Amino acid sequence: MRAESAGLAAVLLVTACAGGAPKDTVPPLAAQVRQLHVQGHRLLEQGDREQAREVFEDARQLAESLDDLAGLAQALNDLGAVASLEGMPTNAAELHRRALALAEKLGRPGLVGETLAHLGTALQLSGQHDQAKALYEQALALVRQTDDRHSESVLLNNIGLLEKSAGRVGQAEASFQAALAINQALGDSRGQAANLVNLGLIAEEAGRLEEARMRYETALALDKAGEDRASIAADLANLARIADAQNHKDVALAYAQRAYWSYRSLGDTARALAELHHALALSRAQGREVDAKQLQNELNALQDSVAPP
Repeated sequence: MRAESAGLAAVLLVTACAGGAPKDTVPPLAAQVRQLHVQGHRLLEQGDREQAREVFEDARQLAESLDDLAGLAQALNDLGAVASLEGMPTNAAELHRRALALAEKLGRPGLVGETLAHLGTALQLSGQHDQAKALYEQALALVRQTDDRHSESVLLNNIGLLEKSAGRVGQAEASFQAALAINQALGDSRGQAANLVNLGLIAEEAGRLEEARMRYETALALDKAGEDRASIAADLANLARIADAQNHKDVALAYAQRAYWSYRSLGDTARALAELHHALALSRAQGREVDAKQLQNELNALQDSVAPP
């Protein structure tokens, strides 16, 4: 899952845990646990966290009833991923630690590596960067042993974020580029989009605005093809910011309005308000009084809808 971004926030990825038994040896109900895993992640990509959580909880209960430890570890990691997305990394870390104990008991390097990656993500989100990096490095060694290229790309992306936060921009950029190369080889458009956004953020902060614009535009095209709604909204907001910085105010206004519509449709009122404020400021700066009046009315209505009674 790609985490939502606002302003210059970085794009974090969470690996999809798939450490169950080989498909040809999985009995029907155990196979259903894994099908629920896939179904839940599709819902997450569509932005439906609540329904995804219910599906992952069904998977957890079914796995427990079967004493399917691999399926249970997978379900716990999935529930932890939802908790991370919902801003509860402490809860996520507890779920991933439970999954890690199961993975280690089973002695499956791939499952252990994926679970370490999940736990590292939760720690990274809670600000425990040194601990997160140590877990990522452990996980990277394990997933490379099992030739899990997807998990390798996720780990490289997230290690890049840690390098960036520590001010090691060159190392961060190299890590994002390595992740991008893997995702291009895999044909993973969602992973590519996340890597491109992170490379765009580096370019933007370095003042390479045209490079950043191109990165964000490519990410938007990939996210639209994959119908990743939360990422589409973030991409539009990034492009609005870049167009504004490049003094293309009319282009910036169009992107800000589209970002506002996207966030509003997702029910993300805080980010919708931020983009609506941006669009209103841009319309006023251009003397577009009719547009400004309409946007002000929308702003008033949206603020009233979230105001306490």
